[in-house]
Amino acid sequence: MALGFSSGDAPGFKLLLILVATYGLMAALVHSVLYMRFIKPLDIDAPLDRFSEARAVEHVRVLAHEIDGRQEGRPGLTEAARYITGQLEMIKERAGSNVRIEIEESVVNGTFNMMFLGHGISLGYRNHTNIVMRISSIHSQDNEPSVLLNGHFDSPLASPGAADCGSCVASMLEIARLMVDSGWVPPRPVIFLFNGAEELFLLGSHGFMKTHQWRETIGAFINVEASGTRGPDLVCQSGPGSWPSQVYVQSAVYPMAHSAAQDVFPVIPGDTDFRIFSQDYGNIPGLDIIFLLGGYFYHTSYDTMERLLPGSMQARGENLVSVIKAFTNSSKLQVKHERESNAYHYDGEHAVFFDYLSLFMIYYTRKVARLLHSIPIAIFLAMPFFSHKQNRGLVSWFSTFCDFTKGMIFHATGIFLAIVFPIIFAILRLLFTSCAMNWFAHPYLAYLMFVPCSLVGMLIPRIIWSSFPLSQDASALKSLKEALSDEARFWGAFGLYAISTLAYLLAGLSGGFLTFSISTSMLPGWISYCLSVKLFGHQSLRSTLFYVLPVLPCLAYSVYFGGFLVQFVVEKLGMMGALPPPYGYFVPDVVMATTVGAVTGLCVGPLIPICGRWLARSSILQVLLHISVLGLALSSQFFPYSVDAPKRILFQHTFLTAGIQASKMIKYNSKMLSF
Repeated sequence: MALGFSSGDAPGFKLLLILVATYGLMAALVHSVLYMRFIKPLDIDAPLDRFSEARAVEHVRVLAHEIDGRQEGRPGLTEAARYITGQLEMIKERAGSNVRIEIEESVVNGTFNMMFLGHGISLGYRNHTNIVMRISSIHSQDNEPSVLLNGHFDSPLASPGAADCGSCVASMLEIARLMVDSGWVPPRPVIFLFNGAEELFLLGSHGFMKTHQWRETIGAFINVEASGTRGPDLVCQSGPGSWPSQVYVQSAVYPMAHSAAQDVFPVIPGDTDFRIFSQDYGNIPGLDIIFLLGGYFYHTSYDTMERLLPGSMQARGENLVSVIKAFTNSSKLQVKHERESNAYHYDGEHAVFFDYLSLFMIYYTRKVARLLHSIPIAIFLAMPFFSHKQNRGLVSWFSTFCDFTKGMIFHATGIFLAIVFPIIFAILRLLFTSCAMNWFAHPYLAYLMFVPCSLVGMLIPRIIWSSFPLSQDASALKSLKEALSDEARFWGAFGLYAISTLAYLLAGLSGGFLTFSISTSMLPGWISYCLSVKLFGHQSLRSTLFYVLPVLPCLAYSVYFGGFLVQFVVEKLGMMGALPPPYGYFVPDVVMATTVGAVTGLCVGPLIPICGRWLARSSILQVLLHISVLGLALSSQFFPYSVDAPKRILFQHTFLTAGIQASKMIKYNSKMLSF
């Protein structure tokens, strides 16, 4: 395919290069945030009133490397319990006279039913060890409301469990030490639960909630978990009610949370102790905080101390210390019977919240969301009236609204094609090669393969637009017609995001903040664009940049959100295992193509209504297609697995017992994501 360039293509290529450089800088910033480059871990000699990652890592080293296996039935689990108890006893010895510290090692037994992956399970258990420590003021009462910090010290079969969940236990031990050595006396008791049977369907937390004497005093809890070894310690679940997330927003030092995770987590085949405390047996308000990146090593023998990312535990520890202090000082902290009384009730709804590049949090209640998230659709419906006045009778309100609707349809078509094109390219590549999932060990290949063709799909409706004239008088001047086209395209795209925001709201989900932020950021961009056109007297590349600049903060967040999502999906797809032929071979690549296409639409879509006039040229589309084909060809030369991205294999070993004809199967099954 020959490339033909004209003089009119120069501004388009110039804008394309500017956008590539801009998105490259944003991607570098996001990479630094996700990989904790801005957080300096404190060394082992750090002040005693500070959380030190180096001191916590020493606990991980003992639990994951010096102790051989922390699975139920193995001596390592008992040895780990002794180590934890010994560390707590040393902390107790250093406590001041104004602090009371109580340490208990309890053995729990019980039975219960639970639903997991749509199946009912009946469980019976006995002789599981929990270690509990309670830190309180010497003047506190036994029935005072308390805050629970929970983490499990058992690990999955054949895994050292450095991250899952040695890092959790280590963080808790360092926090307990900090509380004592800093001289801080908690205004309400703080309970540390080191439970020894989370990997076996949450048995340890169930035993605590059914048998322990302090269970009814818990007014709030924080569950720390890990399905990876690094990255943002994301708040994946909160509730019941919005109070726990509000406390986190107000107190987290390095906020890493967005309410959209609560929409997605119930769909993921996994579970945590959060369910026991908050839903099934306690109805206690709390937070579920999880390491999500680094899932390559989750539940494998590679989950070692060396895989922990510097800065991740430092951020977790400082966040937990601050959130614990906020919970203990809150007037809403109440014991079980107070929560159940008429004097206290939950609002029953999750709030909307999200962090911006881990710098700060934006939070508002569901009631406020109903108002805010309805504003974009109201603006969209009202704009034809203002447009009608500005065009001085050239168009009626109805014809203008039809033009806006047409713009919405074309923008929605572009987003749809941005997803379809990568899927087609992924399928075509697999038809001619025998190497699937090459992006698993090299995630950048997913962007190289699918982003250019996704942009092609997004720009195609812009080219087709000229074949579908607007409702305005065809005899209008060309410049006026172009202005009306830009207006219809912009407000059509704005309307699509406004409707998406409203749909999220009506569905009762909490992720509408994303499309809401896009639509609201487009407004100052449009005003800036219109003023620049009026100032310069014509539409130019410079006026287009005036549109881009006000939208950049929102685009940076979209890249942050999208980059996290793509990396998360890459790692989780490697845990799926083999799917049935003949179509199972295509599923991971199709899912990856769909994800990258959707993220591209999210990150670039707001620019297309204005930037599309320069980018929607056949020469640019040809270049993008060439890059896509080159990316597909190059990607086939890469092996999908590496030491840092190991392949997961299902082993099945059967023992036959003579006379009973019974079999016992031990599985390392990557299909089950049990946190």
